[in-house]
Amino acid sequence: MFKAFIYALIVSTLINYGRGESSEIQIGIASEEGMNELKLLALADYIDDNPRLSIFSILISKNGKLVFELYTGQIKQDYSHYLMSVTKSVLSTLIGIAIDQRKITSENTPLSEVIPKKLLSSKRLVEAFSKVNLQNVMGMSALNTPDPPRDMSAAARARQDKYLNSSNYMKFLVEQPFIRNIGKAFLYNDETPTLASGILSYTTGLSAFDYGCDTLFKDLNCKNMEWMHSDRTGINMGGYGLRLRPLDMQKIGITILQKGKWQDKQVVSSAWVEKIYQPYISSSGVNAPPNYGWYWWRPNYGSSKTFLEANGWKGQRIAIQPDLGLVVTMTGCLERERCDEQKVFSDIMSKYVIPAAKGPGTSAPNNSIEEKLQKINNGQARFNKAMEPRMIPSVALKEQAVPFKD
Repeated sequence: MFKAFIYALIVSTLINYGRGESSEIQIGIASEEGMNELKLLALADYIDDNPRLSIFSILISKNGKLVFELYTGQIKQDYSHYLMSVTKSVLSTLIGIAIDQRKITSENTPLSEVIPKKLLSSKRLVEAFSKVNLQNVMGMSALNTPDPPRDMSAAARARQDKYLNSSNYMKFLVEQPFIRNIGKAFLYNDETPTLASGILSYTTGLSAFDYGCDTLFKDLNCKNMEWMHSDRTGINMGGYGLRLRPLDMQKIGITILQKGKWQDKQVVSSAWVEKIYQPYISSSGVNAPPNYGWYWWRPNYGSSKTFLEANGWKGQRIAIQPDLGLVVTMTGCLERERCDEQKVFSDIMSKYVIPAAKGPGTSAPNNSIEEKLQKINNGQARFNKAMEPRMIPSVALKEQAVPFKD
C-alpha cells in the first residue's frame, strides 16, 4: 500500500512533463501486475539511447491498468497523433457497433443492399456489388486498386490522384474493378476500407467521425480526436486519416481486451470482439494460414502468444494479447530511409515488452523508471519541420471537419 501511495505521488508530479496519472484510465504498478520492471526500464533506456529514432509514444497496460507511459521530447499527454492505417481497425470497431445497433444488418449483407441505388446506376454495378459483402471488404478482398506507397507505378499514382480529388469517394470507388477470387485473394490498399466508411455513413446518416463521436469516442471519453481527408460529402477515408491521443488508443485496446467493455459500459458487443479475433484471409497467398481479417493483423513476435494488432505505416500500433492481459500502443514517424519500422516494433515487443509481461513481478530501483521517462520527455524533440505536418503530434486540429450530407 505504501509503495502504491508513493507511486501515485510520483506520477502526479509528471503531468507537466507530458505524463501523469489520469482519471480516464486506471494506473497500475507493473510489478504488482506480475511484470518485470527491469525489462521496462531497459525499454526506456533503449528509447533514451536512440534519440534519432522518431518514436513519439509507447504506452503499456497490464490487466487493464496503465503501467508504462512514455512520451518523447516535448510531447504532452493530450497531443493527438496521426494513426495511418490504425484508422482501419478503429473503423472496424465502429462497424461492429453499427451492426450491434442494427444500423447495418450483417457483415454478410451484399453491398448492393447497403450502397444507395443512385450510386449503383447500372445493372452491371448492381450485379457486381451483389457478389461482395462487408466481410470481404474488411478482409481486403474486394477492390483491385493497387496504390502508393505499395505500388508506385504511373497507373497506381494516377488512380490515387483521381480518388483523392473526387468529390464523392464512393461514387469513384463503385466504378473500380474487383479482384478475382473475392473472399480468397488479398490486396491491401487504402481504397477498399473507404467502401466500409461510406457504407457506415449511408446507413447511419453520419460521417464515420461523427458516428464515432456519438458512440465509441464518447463512451471512452476521448479528447482532441480528428478524422482528416473527408470528401466534399463528408465521407471519411477508411484507410487512414484518424488522429487520436495515445491514451485513447490505449483505451480502445483495453476495451477489446475486455471483450468490448470499458469500465461499466458494453461499448461494442462481445460477439463482435470474438469475431475480430478470428482471421479469415492470408496476406501471403491462399495456401498460407490466415493472418488478417476485420482490419486487424495477427502477429506473434516470436512468441507462442498471438497478438491482435492494428498496424499503421511509420510506426503506429495497438497490440493486444488477452492471455498476457497486455495492450501496447506506439506512435511515431519511422521513415523507411532511416529504419525498418516493423523490426523496430518487433524488437520492442520481443526483447522488452513480452519478457516483461511474462514476469516475474520484479521491481526496478525506486523511481528509476519514472525518472527515465521524465528525462526522455524533457529531451530533444523527435519530430521536426521536415516531417509531413499531419505526422506532428498536437492538440490543435489540422483540418476542418465536414459533416456527412447524403
